Amino acid sequence: MRFTFTALAVALLLTFSSACDAPRQANTGSGKKSASQPLTAEQSDAAAKILKGDTGPQDKANNPASTKTKVALLLNWYPEAEHGGFYAAQVHGIFEKYGLEVEIRSGGKTTLVPQELTLGRIQFGVANADDVLIARSQDVPLVALMAPIQNGPRCIMVRKDSGIASFADIKNIKLQIDKSRPYVPFLKSKGYLNEGVEIVPFFGTVDQLVAGPGVATQGYNFSEPFMARQKGVEVNELMMSEIGYNPYCSLLVSTEDYISKNESVCKRMTQASIEGWKEYLASPSETNALILTKNKQGLEKDALEFGVEALKPLCFTSASGDDSAIGTMTADRWNQLAETLAALKMIDATKAKVEKAYTLQFQPSE
Repeated sequence: MRFTFTALAVALLLTFSSACDAPRQANTGSGKKSASQPLTAEQSDAAAKILKGDTGPQDKANNPASTKTKVALLLNWYPEAEHGGFYAAQVHGIFEKYGLEVEIRSGGKTTLVPQELTLGRIQFGVANADDVLIARSQDVPLVALMAPIQNGPRCIMVRKDSGIASFADIKNIKLQIDKSRPYVPFLKSKGYLNEGVEIVPFFGTVDQLVAGPGVATQGYNFSEPFMARQKGVEVNELMMSEIGYNPYCSLLVSTEDYISKNESVCKRMTQASIEGWKEYLASPSETNALILTKNKQGLEKDALEFGVEALKPLCFTSASGDDSAIGTMTADRWNQLAETLAALKMIDATKAKVEKAYTLQFQPSE
């Protein structure tokens, strides 16, 4: 039988009183102690703690709000605007409100979010939807929990003075791009990289594009265009989403195993992240100040401010700033992406199991 707080305190105090008031009896030699004995030191300490309201670890277990769940979130790149909502949840105490203590770890060029999740070194990560399906096809059961950015920011960036205004115009040019990424075979399948296009490595800068009109480069429309314009070169942004390649990006992801064992944590993490993204897009200043301290690659304040403004039309469902879609995902988008990747032989659709690649179970109720 489990004593209540008050009953246990009273019982201990009555025992203490009885032991102090009763006359001491001599040991009869029978090996038995008298009925009334003083409290042990441990019993006295227990009574004192109860009276002070300290009920120890058992009470903390029964009252989860008294402790925070510690988890780690690994970014898929260096901290930038594309991660702003997660940092906002930290800056504005949103994670704390949901009973979470979240360590946000910076990513980089060699970051492998799926592997770190599988090894259990982190509980959550940031990844794009094509990465999720490719990982699943390779027996890494990632699951997307929420999508802050509704339309993909991926673009091919060209100089305005190059004469290139559409994908069909991409001819006789050097294209800086990561050829391992699935959007490269997608572009080839559309016939856009066939006429005199030389694919060369992308090193994360716009220097070669700035140097002359014979170069195009991959990028995110909230990042690389600003870098080029900052160096005095106007550019056209050819959006991949407009030609049918539109995976969700900056997804909050975890693994099937972790989710099945920690549904409460996943629900709180999902909803806190959604709130964080809404906060970031509405009021980014404090969060940007933190991101600048976390990014060691020379990110500038102006670049972050540009990034937030460029992100808004990708996250909002209307020009008026409707943020109700932030976090949501649709079966149509996931199925279309899976069909595209399967047609390109980038995934085995039967192994990827697109219906299990994302979940809406932790979304906020209406």
